[in-house]
Amino acid sequence: MMVVLDAFEAQKVVSLKTSPADLVTETDQGVENLLISAIKEKYPTHKFIGEESVAAGASPVLTDSPTWIIDPIDGTTNFVHRFPFVAISIAFAVNKQTEFGIVYSCMEDKLYRAQRGKGAFCNDIPLRTSGLEDITKALVVTEIGTERDDLSLSTLTSNIYRLLKIPIHGPRSGSIRAVGTAAVDMCLVASAGADAYYHVGMHCWDIAASALIVSEAGGVVHDISGGKFALMSRRVIAASSRTVARGIAQHIHLHSMADPWQDAMDLAVAVAREAGAVIRDALQNDMMIMCKSSSVDLVTKTDQKVEELIISSIKQKFPTHSFIGEESVAAGHLCALTDNPTWIIDPVDGTTNFVHRFPFVAVSIGFAVKKELVFGVVYSSVEDKMYTGRKGKGAFCNGQPLQVSDQTDIKQSLVVSEFGSNRDPEVVDKILTTMQKILCIPVHGVRSIGTAATNMCLVASGSAEAYYEIGVHCWDIAAASVIVMEAGGVLMDVEGGPLDLMSRRVVAANNSTIAEQIVKEIKVFPAERDDTSCGDTH
Repeated sequence: MMVVLDAFEAQKVVSLKTSPADLVTETDQGVENLLISAIKEKYPTHKFIGEESVAAGASPVLTDSPTWIIDPIDGTTNFVHRFPFVAISIAFAVNKQTEFGIVYSCMEDKLYRAQRGKGAFCNDIPLRTSGLEDITKALVVTEIGTERDDLSLSTLTSNIYRLLKIPIHGPRSGSIRAVGTAAVDMCLVASAGADAYYHVGMHCWDIAASALIVSEAGGVVHDISGGKFALMSRRVIAASSRTVARGIAQHIHLHSMADPWQDAMDLAVAVAREAGAVIRDALQNDMMIMCKSSSVDLVTKTDQKVEELIISSIKQKFPTHSFIGEESVAAGHLCALTDNPTWIIDPVDGTTNFVHRFPFVAVSIGFAVKKELVFGVVYSSVEDKMYTGRKGKGAFCNGQPLQVSDQTDIKQSLVVSEFGSNRDPEVVDKILTTMQKILCIPVHGVRSIGTAATNMCLVASGSAEAYYEIGVHCWDIAAASVIVMEAGGVLMDVEGGPLDLMSRRVVAANNSTIAEQIVKEIKVFPAERDDTSCGDTH
């Protein structure tokens, strides 16, 4: 608490997470580290879900194990602007059920707490909701959220408009509030300072503690649809009564307000991290190595095991979705990108690296809808770097925003490429000729680390200016393509046209100036399209 109060008036170093409105400060990170380290001293075997840990790449998985769910500063934007509603939220769950919750509103010096079955309190005074049954007399709190795309904003405003038209507490009294912290919003419901709170898009750490506080104060906590509340769903209504909760649910248009693919992206990150752990374990053991299209096109049991893990995990949640997986295509499955939501998966990008324990191996998961890429996740398993990109929402590595290099001089550039697995002498000659021409521009250097996905992420992170290759597959580059674009880069075909994901040809660069100069040097050779072949992978 004192850490937050001391930092409140100080100058702050502010960074971005998922969007320009999603802020984080050194104090958020410091407070979370302080809380987790203090708890670990006494409970070393317990699990943690912390906002900043998840932003840095930790998986937000709630298991049956004793788990602490922590928001170190709920209301970071308030904190940055010294707006006086900032809270620390700590919940404790066992067997996926919250047993107690604590919300400390720092500037107000109000300590809200609740234990399951034992009531709710604020500064040791018992809490009760208003008990209001008439929605037309309700004061409602909600939040603007961090989403700034047109769909989210238009749905937000239309939902507020529908509630005001009920009307709630009269049209002139100003009956909707937004104080900038979900935990305090819900504690206001628990203490009868408001009659309802609703939101889509908050996280489990925002509301785990306060949801129990509302329930123990006599209120109700529902899903935004009116159904049973699920802590990990990112959707909630907390209200003084079931009648008010139902009234709110009836006037909220969920289908447009909810982000339809955020759950899918969260799952992709969690599954990629799980797959990475399998890869790291396998690196310590002997490997069974097989060949696919040539003696240098390798596959291991780990490739197949990881792909099965990823696809089975996704199918449990999205059974109607389609899949393009490297090992599935190698086994004869059709490589077809349709309008259906489609996951494009390379379970082990850099299999030859993996076989030789060369430390660049990635899990690549891209997701497309109506043939357009929506998000990409690339997990560099040995480095423990989680790269993510979401169309229109930026690119990140372990929660830190990515930005391509601002270099425009090709002679000051570092270029990455690969030699591929095609050993036809004419093809090899063209690969080497291209590399020689680029080296003689001259550029600072050419690098080859053995994984297309990681190469492209190096461009996205500003470590290299360009990547090019002929012979890659859609699963090699789908996820990283989103990451490059969202980091401010460009993608094109090796002959200068727009990128065709199934063409097996790509140039990724920090800007079009660099990309066009790379294109001029490439000696093109034929590569059979992914969507016209089934078994030739490399």
